[in-house]
Amino acid sequence: MTLVSLWMGNQINVSAHFDFPDNVACCVAGRRRFTLFPPDQLENLYVGPWDRTPAGQAISLVDLRNPDFERFPRFREALETAREFVLEPGDALFLPSMWWHNVEGLDGLNMLVNFWWRSTPDYMGTPVNVLKHALLSLRGLRPEQREAWRQILDYYVFEAGDEATAHIPESSRGLLGTHCPLLRPGPGRL
Repeated sequence: MTLVSLWMGNQINVSAHFDFPDNVACCVAGRRRFTLFPPDQLENLYVGPWDRTPAGQAISLVDLRNPDFERFPRFREALETAREFVLEPGDALFLPSMWWHNVEGLDGLNMLVNFWWRSTPDYMGTPVNVLKHALLSLRGLRPEQREAWRQILDYYVFEAGDEATAHIPESSRGLLGTHCPLLRPGPGRL
């Protein structure tokens, strides 16, 4: 599914944030400056709260136009990896999933059209919701419990290999099997 959005604004600054879906940003009017940071720059971007954000996405607390390096010293490292693009009307930019991007409106009137799409079905939800649940349910556990959960998540999610499910008949794997709409929660299903 593709989501299309029209953004109209002035000389605004949208702090660095990421989007889970892939994205193509198309400049319609005015100019916009995009500053992109790879996903591995998370710790250098000083990301703010995950639950109280202006647009629902966690953002960098660093003002890209006037960074306070005394308060945010590692931001210098993020800037070393930054890629900057200025879009004119008719230009488009592909923003890969999970890349942090700061967006500045450079003219008094700016219009941008975004096309977002994801490779996973909507019924699977978003990984941001998983992170929020983990913050609520795992972060406060005792260290040995957190470590046990880290091992479980690595085994089944981050380093998932055939050894995790080879011993289970394919028809009985449930969430460990191939994802399909029949596994989606609904009436009479857990």
